[in-house]
Amino acid sequence: MRKSAIVAIAAVIGLALAPAGQVCEAAQPEAASIEVSDQVRAELFAARETIWRAFFNDDPAQVEALLGPELIAIQQHQERWEDRDRLVALARGIQQQDVRILRLEFPQTEIQVFGDVAVMYYTYVFETGDGQKSATDAGRGTEIFVRRDGRWIDVGWHLDSGAFVRRGETWVRLDPAPQ
Repeated sequence: MRKSAIVAIAAVIGLALAPAGQVCEAAQPEAASIEVSDQVRAELFAARETIWRAFFNDDPAQVEALLGPELIAIQQHQERWEDRDRLVALARGIQQQDVRILRLEFPQTEIQVFGDVAVMYYTYVFETGDGQKSATDAGRGTEIFVRRDGRWIDVGWHLDSGAFVRRGETWVRLDPAPQ
C-alpha cells in the first residue's frame, strides 16, 4: 500500500475516533453561531414583525427601506423566486386593494447569529382582510437578516405551508413542535 493512502486512512480513522465536539470545533471555528442576547433577539423579532406588517401599511417606501437590494424570496405556492423590485410592487398592490393584516403570530422561533448575519427559523399564522372578507394562512419560514448601519435588513426568506394543513376554516399543525 502506498504511504499516501495509509496516511489518508489513518486521518479518517483518527477523525472517526475523535470526540464529536473536537471534530466540530476544529471544522468550524469561525462559523459557529454565537449565543443570541436578549437585545439582539428583541431587535430581530421587531425587524421581522415590522417587515411583515409593512406590506400592509400605507407607506411603500417603508418596504423598500427594510429590504436589502440583493433580496431573494421564495414564497409558498409560487414557482418564480422574487426579488426586491417585485416584492415592492406586490406591497403596492396589496396596499391599493386596502388589504390589512388582522392577526400575526410566530408561535415558534429559533435564531442563529453569525456576526452581522442572523437566520431565523419560525412558524407563522396570519390573517388578512379587506373589510368584507378575511383569509388565514400558516406555515414555516426561514428568514435571513444582515446588520447594516446598526439596523437589521431583510435579505431573504423561504416560506412554505410545511407543518400545517387547512381543515375547514382552521389551520392545524401536522406534527408536534420539535423539542
